[in-house]
Amino acid sequence: MPRKAANRSSIVEVARKAGVSPATVSRAFNQPELLKPATLAHIKAVVRNDGFRPNRVGRSLRAGSTRTIGLLLPTLSNPVFAECFEGAERHAREAGYSVMMATTGYVPEVEAKAVQAFLDHQIDGLILTVGTPVRNAALAMLQAVDMPHMLVYNESGKHPFVSVDNRGAARDMMQDLAALGHRRIAVVTGPLSESDRARRRLAGAREQAAQQGLGEVAHWVMPAHTAASRDILQDALRSPNAPTALFCSNDLLAASTITHLVAMGYAVPRDISVCGFDGTAMGTLMVPPLTSVEQPSRQIGATACAQLLTRLQGGQTRSVRLSHRILQGGTVAAPPTSTRTARSKTP
Repeated sequence: MPRKAANRSSIVEVARKAGVSPATVSRAFNQPELLKPATLAHIKAVVRNDGFRPNRVGRSLRAGSTRTIGLLLPTLSNPVFAECFEGAERHAREAGYSVMMATTGYVPEVEAKAVQAFLDHQIDGLILTVGTPVRNAALAMLQAVDMPHMLVYNESGKHPFVSVDNRGAARDMMQDLAALGHRRIAVVTGPLSESDRARRRLAGAREQAAQQGLGEVAHWVMPAHTAASRDILQDALRSPNAPTALFCSNDLLAASTITHLVAMGYAVPRDISVCGFDGTAMGTLMVPPLTSVEQPSRQIGATACAQLLTRLQGGQTRSVRLSHRILQGGTVAAPPTSTRTARSKTP
């Protein structure tokens, strides 16, 4: 078995070498703001030379807090969630907290198992995105044990959350498409049962279409949230009333859709317009850049962490909707004067 380092100093030895009390050394780690800058710098210099590390496990047992936050997200392969993680982790680290991470792949059973594992590790609080917050086993588990938590991206009337107004953002994108002359628009999503965000975006698109007197908004469901099906696209575009614009529920799905359309012989946006939702950096690097609804993912993560820490310090959490904006890329343009050319491109 690995042996404990023999030359690792104790807090008493650090205090002796620094010429201060053990309590002062303890404050240097736990309440550095209480020390004079010169004293703090001197203790840190001694610590660096001796290789001392505070026993955080012991401190956690004494304080009844692990100073660890859980972060549960569907995936990190989607840049949206990766940016959210960065925002939350940085805010937690600056506040003296560590972060435990897990991903679920949008599977409810995995969500519940991951939450149980977090509870077993005695985290202080949890930031999470679930497939849907309605009748969710993971959220019910958190409520049962009164575990402080914040949803990110989900919107809920029963749980505090940080998100954008998904319905309102979809309405804004639809308004822009209508202003360009699009009257036949389809919303492209993954399975709605796995994403309340997609449901809200579809609902917002349909609300705006009805308000502006547009035709019925078609809904094309792909097998996965972030990957389009070429077969579904081909079949749908054979319709005599094929849409002139596709509003995808996220940027990865939009990028996948454009890839298939180009392979099928379409020019985007000359033959058909495509837009996404997220405003990822990846979308701005596409040629042409992706038109998208931008949501501030790093800020979402940081804000959720700040709200959670407020709760851990005895305050009250509140739900927050952050601002979105439309990124005017190059994948959306006025509709073609005739759809005959576009339909003929479908193999």
